[in-house]
Amino acid sequence: MSDGGRKSEQTRERILAAARNAFARKGFSGVTIRDITEPADVTRANFYYYYADKTQLFIELGTATYLEVLAVVESFGDIGTPATRPDVGGWVEKYFEYLDHNGAFVIRSSEDAPTDRRFRSATARSHRRTAEALGDRIAKLAVTTPETDSHALGLVVMSMLERTWLLLQGDVGSKPSSGSAKAALCEVILKLLS
Repeated sequence: MSDGGRKSEQTRERILAAARNAFARKGFSGVTIRDITEPADVTRANFYYYYADKTQLFIELGTATYLEVLAVVESFGDIGTPATRPDVGGWVEKYFEYLDHNGAFVIRSSEDAPTDRRFRSATARSHRRTAEALGDRIAKLAVTTPETDSHALGLVVMSMLERTWLLLQGDVGSKPSSGSAKAALCEVILKLLS
């Protein structure tokens, strides 16, 4: 890649990182272009060179986030049979790494995103595909086939992981350590597989 290509990619990455943080803090409707350009250290003209508007940027971030979670979900299939505590624990750790990078954006985006019907429909399909993919992988590794559909199973496990991560982020009085919460998640998932 040429120097100009590297610089261009670095500028794009700065814009994406600043936007992820801005959308996570203020939601889609609360973010201005300035909320993105200032921390990214780019001009408005630079922003518009890469993106037509904040909606296009939001969609790109959403797509990248979807691809990241899908990769983590698909890696659940790499857990051996029978599933071991270290394998499941490693996968839980991967999911938390994904959430550490994207969780605030994902949670805030579920509350405040573009209102376009096609966008919302595509988002719902992405959520369903991800949950079904995880449910399918859990069912394949389970000793006894679960008596629920893949979508519901994956949705419940993802919700459990994401809610636990969210509660560990807050300054709420007494809470378990991150390590003990991850160990508990690991135990629950191991029970699903037994």
